[in-house]
Amino acid sequence: MAEGPVDSAAGAGRARRSVRLARGGFAMDKEAWMVVSGGVLGAMFASMGLAVLIGPSQGYGGESLDFMGIVSILGLMPCGAGLLWALLHPRRGFPAVAVGILFGLAAFVSFAGTGLNDAWEAPLDRPSSIRAVGSWTSGDVVVRVRPDQVVAYRGTTGQVAWRWTPPGEDSVCAMSRGTGHGLGLLGHSPHDRPCAAVTALNLADGKAAWTAAADAPGRVGDTAAPDLLAVAGDEAVLQERTGWRAVHLADGRASWRGDADAGCSPLQVAGGAAEVVTVAQCGDAAPVLRSLAPADGRERTRVALPVTGGLKDVAVVSTEPLAVWVDAQGERGTHAVLSFDGAGRQRASIPVAGDEYDLDVMLGGAHAYDAFAARPLFGGVVVGDQLIVPGEKPDDVRISGGKNPSRIATGRLVAYSLADGGKRWTSGLDDQVTGLLVDGASVWALTRDKLTRVDAATGRKSSELDVNDSKSVHPVDLSVSGPGRFTVVAEDGTRDEPPARGMG
Repeated sequence: MAEGPVDSAAGAGRARRSVRLARGGFAMDKEAWMVVSGGVLGAMFASMGLAVLIGPSQGYGGESLDFMGIVSILGLMPCGAGLLWALLHPRRGFPAVAVGILFGLAAFVSFAGTGLNDAWEAPLDRPSSIRAVGSWTSGDVVVRVRPDQVVAYRGTTGQVAWRWTPPGEDSVCAMSRGTGHGLGLLGHSPHDRPCAAVTALNLADGKAAWTAAADAPGRVGDTAAPDLLAVAGDEAVLQERTGWRAVHLADGRASWRGDADAGCSPLQVAGGAAEVVTVAQCGDAAPVLRSLAPADGRERTRVALPVTGGLKDVAVVSTEPLAVWVDAQGERGTHAVLSFDGAGRQRASIPVAGDEYDLDVMLGGAHAYDAFAARPLFGGVVVGDQLIVPGEKPDDVRISGGKNPSRIATGRLVAYSLADGGKRWTSGLDDQVTGLLVDGASVWALTRDKLTRVDAATGRKSSELDVNDSKSVHPVDLSVSGPGRFTVVAEDGTRDEPPARGMG
Protein backbone atom coordinates (compact mmCIF):
# COMPACT_ATOMS: atom_id res chain seq x y z
CA MET A 1 0.00 0.00 0.00
CA ALA A 2 2.93 2.34 0.70
CA GLU A 3 4.23 2.12 -2.83
CA GLY A 4 1.05 3.44 -4.44
CA PRO A 5 1.85 7.17 -4.25
CA VAL A 6 5.40 6.56 -5.49
CA ASP A 7 4.17 4.59 -8.49
CA SER A 8 1.60 7.27 -9.20
CA ALA A 9 4.20 10.01 -9.13
CA ALA A 10 6.51 7.99 -11.37
CA GLY A 11 3.68 7.44 -13.87
CA ALA A 12 2.89 11.13 -13.90
CA GLY A 13 6.55 11.89 -14.59
CA ARG A 14 6.67 9.40 -17.39
CA ALA A 15 3.50 10.92 -18.84
CA ARG A 16 4.95 14.43 -18.67
CA ARG A 17 8.15 13.19 -20.38
CA SER A 18 6.04 11.46 -23.06
CA VAL A 19 4.22 14.72 -23.76
CA ARG A 20 7.49 16.60 -24.05
CA LEU A 21 8.89 13.91 -26.35
CA ALA A 22 5.72 13.95 -28.38
CA ARG A 23 5.87 17.71 -28.62
CA GLY A 24 9.53 17.57 -29.53
CA GLY A 25 8.83 14.84 -32.08
CA PHE A 26 6.00 16.86 -33.61
CA ALA A 27 8.25 19.86 -33.98
CA MET A 28 10.89 17.69 -35.65
CA ASP A 29 8.30 16.13 -37.98
CA LYS A 30 7.02 19.57 -38.99
CA GLU A 31 10.49 20.74 -39.95
CA ALA A 32 11.08 17.53 -41.91
CA TRP A 33 7.77 17.99 -43.67
CA MET A 34 8.75 21.51 -44.74
CA VAL A 35 12.09 20.27 -46.05
CA VAL A 36 10.58 17.34 -47.93
CA SER A 37 7.54 19.14 -49.37
CA GLY A 38 9.57 22.19 -50.36
CA GLY A 39 12.19 20.02 -52.03
CA VAL A 40 9.69 17.90 -53.93
CA LEU A 41 7.42 20.71 -55.13
CA GLY A 42 10.16 23.23 -55.82
CA ALA A 43 12.30 20.74 -57.72
CA MET A 44 9.27 19.49 -59.66
CA PHE A 45 8.36 22.96 -60.96
CA ALA A 46 12.00 23.90 -61.56
CA SER A 47 12.79 20.74 -63.54
CA MET A 48 9.57 21.09 -65.56
CA GLY A 49 10.44 24.68 -66.44
CA LEU A 50 13.98 23.71 -67.43
CA ALA A 51 12.61 20.88 -69.57
CA VAL A 52 10.29 23.35 -71.34
CA LEU A 53 13.32 25.49 -72.23
CA ILE A 54 15.51 22.61 -73.40
CA GLY A 55 12.79 20.27 -74.72
CA PRO A 56 12.36 21.70 -78.25
CA SER A 57 16.03 21.09 -79.05
CA GLN A 58 15.55 17.47 -77.95
CA GLY A 59 12.58 16.73 -80.20
CA TYR A 60 9.67 17.84 -78.01
CA GLY A 61 7.06 20.42 -78.94
CA GLY A 62 3.42 21.36 -78.91
CA GLU A 63 1.05 23.84 -77.35
CA SER A 64 1.37 22.03 -74.00
CA LEU A 65 4.90 23.41 -73.64
CA ASP A 66 3.55 26.95 -73.24
CA PHE A 67 1.06 25.75 -70.65
CA MET A 68 3.69 23.82 -68.70
CA GLY A 69 6.00 26.84 -68.80
CA ILE A 70 3.30 29.02 -67.20
CA VAL A 71 2.56 26.36 -64.59
CA SER A 72 6.27 26.13 -63.75
CA ILE A 73 6.58 29.89 -63.22
CA LEU A 74 3.43 30.09 -61.09
CA GLY A 75 4.49 27.03 -59.08
CA LEU A 76 7.98 28.33 -58.39
CA MET A 77 6.67 31.61 -56.99
CA PRO A 78 5.42 29.99 -53.73
CA CYS A 79 7.67 26.93 -53.82
CA GLY A 80 11.03 28.49 -54.71
CA ALA A 81 11.78 29.32 -51.06
CA GLY A 82 10.93 25.72 -50.13
CA LEU A 83 13.44 24.47 -52.67
CA LEU A 84 16.18 26.67 -51.18
CA TRP A 85 15.22 25.50 -47.66
CA ALA A 86 15.53 21.90 -48.79
CA LEU A 87 18.97 22.52 -50.30
CA LEU A 88 20.09 23.95 -46.94
CA HIS A 89 19.11 20.68 -45.23
CA PRO A 90 20.82 18.10 -47.44
CA ARG A 91 20.09 15.02 -45.29
CA ARG A 92 16.39 15.14 -46.07
CA GLY A 93 16.42 17.86 -48.75
CA PHE A 94 18.58 16.18 -51.40
CA PRO A 95 16.44 13.00 -51.61
CA ALA A 96 13.31 15.19 -51.75
CA VAL A 97 14.79 17.28 -54.57
CA ALA A 98 15.67 14.10 -56.49
CA VAL A 99 12.08 12.88 -56.17
CA GLY A 100 10.77 16.27 -57.32
CA ILE A 101 13.03 16.25 -60.37
CA LEU A 102 11.70 12.84 -61.34
CA PHE A 103 8.10 14.01 -60.91
CA GLY A 104 8.75 17.14 -63.00
CA LEU A 105 10.42 15.28 -65.84
CA ALA A 106 7.72 12.61 -65.80
CA ALA A 107 5.03 15.29 -66.09
CA PHE A 108 6.87 16.97 -68.96
CA VAL A 109 7.35 13.74 -70.92
CA SER A 110 3.72 12.73 -70.33
CA PHE A 111 2.18 15.96 -71.63
CA ALA A 112 4.74 17.27 -74.16
CA GLY A 113 4.19 16.53 -77.83
CA THR A 114 6.73 15.36 -80.39
CA GLY A 115 8.55 18.10 -82.27
CA LEU A 116 10.73 18.56 -85.34
CA ASN A 117 13.74 20.85 -85.40
CA ASP A 118 15.74 22.16 -88.31
CA ALA A 119 18.66 19.76 -88.58
CA TRP A 120 20.25 21.92 -91.29
CA GLU A 121 19.50 24.97 -93.41
CA ALA A 122 20.93 25.97 -96.77
CA PRO A 123 22.25 29.56 -97.00
CA LEU A 124 19.82 32.15 -98.33
CA ASP A 125 19.67 32.56 -102.11
CA ARG A 126 21.48 35.32 -103.93
CA PRO A 127 20.72 37.33 -105.98
CA SER A 128 17.56 38.34 -104.16
CA SER A 129 15.48 38.17 -107.36
CA ILE A 130 16.10 34.44 -107.96
CA ARG A 131 13.38 31.81 -107.45
CA ALA A 132 13.40 28.03 -107.77
CA VAL A 133 11.47 26.47 -110.66
CA GLY A 134 11.20 22.96 -109.18
CA SER A 135 12.85 20.19 -107.20
CA TRP A 136 13.40 16.43 -107.09
CA THR A 137 14.28 13.88 -104.44
CA SER A 138 16.43 10.95 -105.52
CA GLY A 139 18.02 8.56 -103.06
CA ASP A 140 19.78 10.58 -100.39
CA VAL A 141 19.88 13.86 -102.33
CA VAL A 142 17.39 16.70 -102.67
CA VAL A 143 17.81 18.61 -105.91
CA ARG A 144 16.68 22.25 -106.08
CA VAL A 145 16.46 23.68 -109.59
CA ARG A 146 16.91 27.40 -110.23
CA PRO A 147 16.96 29.02 -113.69
CA ASP A 148 20.70 29.65 -113.36
CA GLN A 149 21.89 26.55 -111.49
CA VAL A 150 20.93 23.22 -109.99
CA VAL A 151 22.06 22.39 -106.44
CA ALA A 152 21.90 18.96 -104.79
CA TYR A 153 21.89 18.66 -100.99
CA ARG A 154 22.45 15.59 -98.85
CA GLY A 155 19.13 14.99 -97.14
CA THR A 156 20.70 13.99 -93.83
CA THR A 157 23.34 16.72 -93.47
CA GLY A 158 22.53 19.49 -95.93
CA GLN A 159 25.99 19.24 -97.43
CA VAL A 160 26.12 20.30 -101.08
CA ALA A 161 26.66 17.10 -103.07
CA TRP A 162 27.07 18.78 -106.47
CA ARG A 163 26.13 21.77 -108.62
CA TRP A 164 25.25 21.95 -112.30
CA THR A 165 25.09 25.13 -114.38
CA PRO A 166 23.37 25.31 -117.79
CA PRO A 167 25.86 25.81 -120.61
CA GLY A 168 26.67 29.28 -121.94
CA GLU A 169 23.99 31.79 -121.04
CA ASP A 170 21.19 29.21 -120.96
CA SER A 171 18.56 29.21 -118.24
CA VAL A 172 16.39 26.27 -117.17
CA CYS A 173 13.00 26.51 -118.86
CA ALA A 174 11.48 23.04 -118.28
CA MET A 175 11.96 19.92 -116.16
CA SER A 176 10.35 16.52 -115.88
CA ARG A 177 7.92 16.02 -113.03
CA GLY A 178 9.38 12.61 -112.26
CA THR A 179 12.77 10.92 -112.51
CA GLY A 180 13.85 7.45 -113.58
CA HIS A 181 16.98 5.31 -113.46
CA GLY A 182 18.65 8.05 -111.43
CA LEU A 183 18.12 10.64 -114.19
CA GLY A 184 16.05 13.82 -114.37
CA LEU A 185 15.24 15.83 -117.52
CA LEU A 186 15.97 19.55 -117.81
CA GLY A 187 15.17 21.88 -120.71
CA HIS A 188 17.36 24.94 -121.16
CA SER A 189 17.99 27.72 -123.68
CA PRO A 190 19.27 31.30 -123.91
CA HIS A 191 17.09 34.30 -123.12
CA ASP A 192 14.11 34.73 -125.48
CA ARG A 193 14.97 31.52 -127.36
CA PRO A 194 12.90 28.29 -127.66
CA CYS A 195 13.45 25.72 -124.92
CA ALA A 196 15.23 23.54 -127.45
CA ALA A 197 17.97 21.70 -125.52
CA VAL A 198 17.14 18.79 -123.20
CA THR A 199 19.73 17.36 -120.81
CA ALA A 200 19.40 14.15 -118.83
CA LEU A 201 21.11 14.90 -115.54
CA ASN A 202 22.60 12.15 -113.40
CA LEU A 203 21.23 12.89 -109.95
CA ALA A 204 23.97 10.97 -108.16
CA ASP A 205 26.84 13.18 -109.34
CA GLY A 206 25.29 16.07 -111.30
CA LYS A 207 26.86 15.11 -114.62
CA ALA A 208 25.00 15.25 -117.93
CA ALA A 209 24.28 11.76 -119.28
CA TRP A 210 23.20 13.10 -122.70
CA THR A 211 21.76 16.16 -124.40
CA ALA A 212 19.18 16.15 -127.20
CA ALA A 213 17.68 18.86 -129.38
CA ALA A 214 13.94 19.51 -129.38
CA ASP A 215 11.83 21.36 -131.93
CA ALA A 216 10.33 23.53 -129.20
CA PRO A 217 8.03 26.54 -129.59
CA GLY A 218 9.32 30.01 -128.74
CA ARG A 219 9.43 31.43 -125.26
CA VAL A 220 9.50 34.95 -123.87
CA GLY A 221 12.44 36.04 -121.73
CA ASP A 222 13.63 33.44 -119.22
CA THR A 223 10.22 31.98 -118.45
CA ALA A 224 9.76 28.32 -117.50
CA ALA A 225 6.77 26.13 -118.40
CA PRO A 226 5.50 22.91 -116.81
CA ASP A 227 5.04 19.41 -118.19
CA LEU A 228 6.95 19.78 -121.45
CA LEU A 229 9.20 16.81 -120.56
CA ALA A 230 8.29 13.48 -119.01
CA VAL A 231 9.95 10.31 -117.80
CA ALA A 232 7.83 7.26 -118.69
CA GLY A 233 9.27 3.84 -117.98
CA ASP A 234 12.54 3.58 -119.92
CA GLU A 235 11.74 6.53 -122.17
CA ALA A 236 12.15 10.30 -122.07
CA VAL A 237 9.30 12.07 -123.85
CA LEU A 238 9.92 15.56 -125.26
CA GLN A 239 7.08 17.85 -126.30
CA GLU A 240 7.67 19.66 -129.60
CA ARG A 241 5.69 22.08 -131.77
CA THR A 242 3.68 19.44 -133.62
CA GLY A 243 3.77 16.42 -131.34
CA TRP A 244 5.84 14.36 -128.95
CA ARG A 245 9.15 12.59 -129.46
CA ALA A 246 10.51 9.79 -127.30
CA VAL A 247 14.17 8.92 -126.79
CA HIS A 248 15.71 6.19 -124.68
CA LEU A 249 16.22 7.51 -121.17
CA ALA A 250 19.55 5.73 -120.75
CA ASP A 251 21.38 7.21 -123.75
CA GLY A 252 19.09 9.64 -125.63
CA ARG A 253 18.76 7.47 -128.77
CA ALA A 254 15.61 8.03 -130.84
CA SER A 255 12.69 5.75 -129.99
CA TRP A 256 9.37 6.93 -131.49
CA ARG A 257 7.36 9.97 -132.47
CA GLY A 258 3.66 10.80 -132.19
CA ASP A 259 1.97 13.79 -133.78
CA ALA A 260 -1.02 15.73 -132.50
CA ASP A 261 -4.22 15.53 -134.53
CA ALA A 262 -4.71 17.92 -137.43
CA GLY A 263 -5.77 21.32 -136.11
CA CYS A 264 -4.46 20.53 -132.63
CA SER A 265 -1.35 21.75 -130.83
CA PRO A 266 0.51 19.90 -128.05
CA LEU A 267 -0.26 21.27 -124.63
CA GLN A 268 1.17 18.88 -122.06
CA VAL A 269 2.82 15.52 -121.46
CA ALA A 270 2.95 13.36 -118.33
CA GLY A 271 4.63 10.04 -117.65
CA GLY A 272 4.25 7.07 -115.34
CA ALA A 273 5.93 3.71 -114.96
CA ALA A 274 3.81 2.21 -117.75
CA GLU A 275 1.97 5.14 -119.28
CA VAL A 276 2.45 8.31 -121.34
CA VAL A 277 -0.42 10.81 -121.21
CA THR A 278 -0.63 13.73 -123.64
CA VAL A 279 -3.02 16.67 -123.84
CA ALA A 280 -3.58 18.68 -127.02
CA GLN A 281 -5.55 21.88 -127.53
CA CYS A 282 -7.74 21.80 -130.63
CA GLY A 283 -8.99 25.34 -131.24
CA ASP A 284 -12.63 25.68 -130.25
CA ALA A 285 -13.11 21.91 -130.31
CA ALA A 286 -12.71 19.68 -127.27
CA PRO A 287 -9.12 19.15 -126.07
CA VAL A 288 -7.82 15.64 -126.74
CA LEU A 289 -6.37 13.46 -123.99
CA ARG A 290 -4.45 10.38 -125.10
CA SER A 291 -2.79 7.51 -123.28
CA LEU A 292 0.21 5.95 -125.05
CA ALA A 293 2.47 2.95 -124.51
CA PRO A 294 5.92 4.19 -123.42
CA ALA A 295 7.85 1.59 -125.42
CA ASP A 296 6.48 2.39 -128.89
CA GLY A 297 4.00 5.28 -128.58
CA ARG A 298 1.03 3.10 -129.49
CA GLU A 299 -2.26 4.78 -128.64
CA ARG A 300 -4.21 3.01 -125.92
CA THR A 301 -6.92 5.52 -125.01
CA ARG A 302 -8.34 8.65 -126.58
CA VAL A 303 -10.65 11.02 -124.69
CA ALA A 304 -12.33 14.22 -125.78
CA LEU A 305 -12.31 16.33 -122.62
CA PRO A 306 -15.71 17.89 -121.80
CA VAL A 307 -14.55 21.46 -122.47
CA THR A 308 -15.76 24.07 -124.95
CA GLY A 309 -14.28 27.52 -125.38
CA GLY A 310 -10.74 26.66 -124.39
CA LEU A 311 -8.75 25.68 -121.32
CA LYS A 312 -7.50 28.01 -118.64
CA ASP A 313 -5.44 25.28 -116.96
CA VAL A 314 -5.05 21.53 -117.08
CA ALA A 315 -2.90 19.07 -115.14
CA VAL A 316 -2.53 15.30 -115.22
CA VAL A 317 -2.82 14.51 -111.52
CA SER A 318 -2.24 10.77 -112.00
CA THR A 319 -1.47 8.48 -114.93
CA GLU A 320 -2.44 5.22 -113.17
CA PRO A 321 -5.36 5.53 -112.48
CA LEU A 322 -5.88 8.31 -114.99
CA ALA A 323 -7.05 11.52 -113.32
CA VAL A 324 -6.92 15.00 -114.84
CA TRP A 325 -7.69 18.41 -113.41
CA VAL A 326 -9.56 20.51 -115.97
CA ASP A 327 -10.12 24.24 -115.56
CA ALA A 328 -12.14 25.64 -118.47
CA GLN A 329 -12.11 29.26 -119.60
CA GLY A 330 -15.86 29.64 -119.26
CA GLU A 331 -17.35 30.40 -115.85
CA ARG A 332 -19.89 27.61 -116.30
CA GLY A 333 -17.47 25.23 -117.99
CA THR A 334 -15.77 22.20 -116.48
CA HIS A 335 -13.83 22.94 -113.30
CA ALA A 336 -13.22 19.51 -111.85
CA VAL A 337 -10.92 16.54 -111.42
CA LEU A 338 -12.02 13.89 -113.92
CA SER A 339 -11.11 10.21 -113.70
CA PHE A 340 -11.20 7.69 -116.57
CA ASP A 341 -11.00 3.93 -116.90
CA GLY A 342 -8.71 1.98 -119.23
CA ALA A 343 -11.16 2.32 -122.12
CA GLY A 344 -11.36 6.11 -121.78
CA ARG A 345 -14.81 6.17 -120.16
CA GLN A 346 -15.28 8.86 -117.53
CA ARG A 347 -15.77 7.43 -114.06
CA ALA A 348 -16.03 10.45 -111.78
CA SER A 349 -16.16 14.23 -111.81
CA ILE A 350 -15.06 15.97 -108.60
CA PRO A 351 -15.82 19.74 -108.69
CA VAL A 352 -13.00 21.89 -107.37
CA ALA A 353 -15.44 24.55 -106.17
CA GLY A 354 -18.49 23.13 -104.43
CA ASP A 355 -21.05 23.99 -101.80
CA GLU A 356 -18.88 22.58 -99.03
CA TYR A 357 -15.21 23.12 -99.99
CA ASP A 358 -12.90 24.66 -102.55
CA LEU A 359 -10.25 22.09 -103.45
CA ASP A 360 -6.64 23.28 -103.63
CA VAL A 361 -5.64 20.91 -106.43
CA MET A 362 -2.52 22.97 -107.11
CA LEU A 363 -0.86 24.19 -103.93
CA GLY A 364 -0.80 27.94 -103.61
CA GLY A 365 -4.20 28.81 -105.00
CA ALA A 366 -7.07 27.89 -107.24
CA HIS A 367 -5.02 28.41 -110.39
CA ALA A 368 -2.07 26.26 -111.37
CA TYR A 369 1.56 27.20 -111.57
CA ASP A 370 1.57 29.93 -108.94
CA ALA A 371 4.69 28.34 -107.46
CA PHE A 372 7.62 26.38 -108.97
CA ALA A 373 7.04 27.29 -112.60
CA ALA A 374 8.69 24.24 -114.21
CA ARG A 375 7.41 21.62 -111.76
CA PRO A 376 4.34 22.96 -109.93
CA LEU A 377 3.30 21.33 -106.67
CA PHE A 378 0.15 19.23 -106.62
CA GLY A 379 -2.14 19.77 -103.65
CA GLY A 380 -4.29 16.94 -104.91
CA VAL A 381 -2.60 13.53 -104.74
CA VAL A 382 -3.86 10.08 -105.69
CA VAL A 383 -3.46 7.12 -103.31
CA GLY A 384 -5.00 3.91 -104.52
CA ASP A 385 -8.29 4.97 -106.11
CA GLN A 386 -8.78 8.09 -104.01
CA LEU A 387 -8.03 11.76 -104.58
CA ILE A 388 -6.77 13.38 -101.36
CA VAL A 389 -6.75 17.16 -101.46
CA PRO A 390 -6.85 20.18 -99.11
CA GLY A 391 -10.40 21.46 -98.77
CA GLU A 392 -10.82 25.15 -97.93
CA LYS A 393 -13.63 27.35 -96.65
CA PRO A 394 -13.78 31.16 -96.86
CA ASP A 395 -13.44 31.61 -93.08
CA ASP A 396 -10.57 29.15 -92.55
CA VAL A 397 -8.19 32.01 -91.74
CA ARG A 398 -9.33 34.89 -89.54
CA ILE A 399 -7.06 37.77 -88.60
CA SER A 400 -8.16 40.18 -85.89
CA GLY A 401 -7.16 43.83 -86.04
CA GLY A 402 -6.03 46.20 -83.32
CA LYS A 403 -2.65 46.90 -81.79
CA ASN A 404 -1.91 43.20 -81.32
CA PRO A 405 -3.42 41.38 -84.32
CA SER A 406 -3.88 37.64 -84.01
CA ARG A 407 -4.38 34.88 -86.53
CA ILE A 408 -6.83 32.02 -86.07
CA ALA A 409 -6.73 29.30 -88.73
CA THR A 410 -7.96 25.83 -89.50
CA GLY A 411 -7.56 23.39 -92.36
CA ARG A 412 -8.42 19.91 -93.53
CA LEU A 413 -7.76 17.12 -95.99
CA VAL A 414 -10.66 15.60 -97.90
CA ALA A 415 -10.71 12.27 -99.74
CA TYR A 416 -12.88 11.54 -102.77
CA SER A 417 -13.38 8.30 -104.65
CA LEU A 418 -12.11 8.31 -108.23
CA ALA A 419 -14.60 5.54 -108.94
CA ASP A 420 -17.78 7.51 -108.25
CA GLY A 421 -16.71 10.97 -107.00
CA GLY A 422 -18.18 10.45 -103.53
CA LYS A 423 -16.54 11.94 -100.46
CA ARG A 424 -14.95 9.28 -98.27
CA TRP A 425 -13.58 11.19 -95.28
CA THR A 426 -12.48 14.54 -93.89
CA SER A 427 -9.50 14.97 -91.57
CA GLY A 428 -9.15 18.25 -89.66
CA LEU A 429 -5.81 20.06 -89.48
CA ASP A 430 -4.59 23.03 -87.45
CA ASP A 431 -3.96 25.29 -90.47
CA GLN A 432 -3.89 25.48 -94.24
CA VAL A 433 -1.70 22.94 -96.04
CA THR A 434 1.63 24.19 -97.40
CA GLY A 435 3.08 20.81 -98.40
CA LEU A 436 1.68 17.36 -99.17
CA LEU A 437 3.56 14.10 -99.55
CA VAL A 438 2.46 10.53 -100.32
CA ASP A 439 4.25 8.00 -98.11
CA GLY A 440 3.03 4.48 -98.86
CA ALA A 441 -0.56 4.14 -97.66
CA SER A 442 -0.44 7.50 -95.86
CA VAL A 443 0.01 11.17 -96.65
CA TRP A 444 2.00 13.77 -94.72
CA ALA A 445 0.43 17.23 -94.56
CA LEU A 446 2.64 20.17 -93.61
CA THR A 447 1.09 23.33 -92.14
CA ARG A 448 2.78 26.33 -90.53
CA ASP A 449 3.21 24.65 -87.15
CA LYS A 450 2.66 20.92 -87.61
CA LEU A 451 3.44 17.91 -89.77
CA THR A 452 0.60 15.40 -89.65
CA ARG A 453 0.45 11.85 -90.97
CA VAL A 454 -3.00 10.78 -92.18
CA ASP A 455 -4.03 7.27 -93.18
CA ALA A 456 -5.18 7.41 -96.80
CA ALA A 457 -7.88 4.76 -96.38
CA THR A 458 -9.59 6.13 -93.27
CA GLY A 459 -8.43 9.71 -92.71
CA ARG A 460 -7.25 8.81 -89.21
CA LYS A 461 -4.28 10.83 -87.95
CA SER A 462 -1.54 8.46 -86.84
CA SER A 463 1.18 11.01 -86.05
CA GLU A 464 1.30 14.74 -85.31
CA LEU A 465 4.68 16.45 -85.07
CA ASP A 466 5.18 20.07 -84.04
CA VAL A 467 7.46 22.17 -86.23
CA ASN A 468 9.68 24.05 -83.79
CA ASP A 469 11.90 26.14 -86.06
CA SER A 470 11.33 27.49 -89.59
CA LYS A 471 7.70 27.94 -90.58
CA SER A 472 6.43 27.38 -94.13
CA VAL A 473 3.97 30.12 -95.05
CA HIS A 474 4.02 29.54 -98.82
CA PRO A 475 3.82 26.22 -100.72
CA VAL A 476 6.90 24.02 -100.36
CA ASP A 477 8.09 20.71 -101.76
CA LEU A 478 8.11 18.14 -98.94
CA SER A 479 9.97 14.82 -99.04
CA VAL A 480 11.13 12.06 -96.68
CA SER A 481 14.90 11.78 -96.24
CA GLY A 482 14.94 8.94 -93.70
CA PRO A 483 13.12 7.58 -90.62
CA GLY A 484 11.75 10.62 -88.80
CA ARG A 485 13.60 13.00 -91.15
CA PHE A 486 12.13 15.30 -93.79
CA THR A 487 13.38 17.88 -96.28
CA VAL A 488 11.59 21.06 -97.29
CA VAL A 489 12.38 23.00 -100.48
CA ALA A 490 11.06 26.56 -100.87
CA GLU A 491 10.52 28.47 -104.07
CA ASP A 492 11.63 31.77 -102.54
CA GLY A 493 14.74 31.15 -100.44
CA THR A 494 15.89 34.75 -100.25
CA ARG A 495 14.12 36.06 -97.14
CA ASP A 496 11.91 34.40 -94.55
CA GLU A 497 12.61 30.74 -95.27
CA PRO A 498 15.82 29.00 -96.33
CA PRO A 499 15.87 27.59 -99.88
CA ALA A 500 16.17 24.06 -98.47
CA ARG A 501 16.21 22.64 -94.97
CA GLY A 502 16.16 19.30 -93.20
CA MET A 503 13.84 18.56 -90.28
CA GLY A 504 14.31 15.79 -87.75
